[in-house]
Amino acid sequence: MLTSYSTPDKPAYPRHSLSRAALISSGSPIFFLDAFTTLIVFYSSTADPSLPFPPPHDCLLRSTINKLKQDRCITPKLVFIWGGQDDATVFENYLIEEQDVDGSGLTSVMGFVSFLEDIPQSVLEYMK
Repeated sequence: MLTSYSTPDKPAYPRHSLSRAALISSGSPIFFLDAFTTLIVFYSSTADPSLPFPPPHDCLLRSTINKLKQDRCITPKLVFIWGGQDDATVFENYLIEEQDVDGSGLTSVMGFVSFLEDIPQSVLEYMK
């Protein structure tokens, strides 16, 4: 599950799709990814440098992380990443590739957002 925060104490959006397009279009500076065995706090490369990194122990984001860790039968690995400075591969590996975002130009592959946009059109064609 991917959520976003405006600051470590202020949630922005409770649930994003795991697509790169959703990440880019949200405009949020902080993302929290719960992958069950791994918890990732990702600060976007455009985040305000005055935001505390890593998030302070007494903030809402850390409280959420601590609660999740306590509720699990295993202790998930916690990773903090500042985009553009740290290697974001571990975070990016959970995202769905989008042909219109990564510029791959793969015409035979439909990205997640394109798939969602195609559903209503396909239903209309089927209903004719």
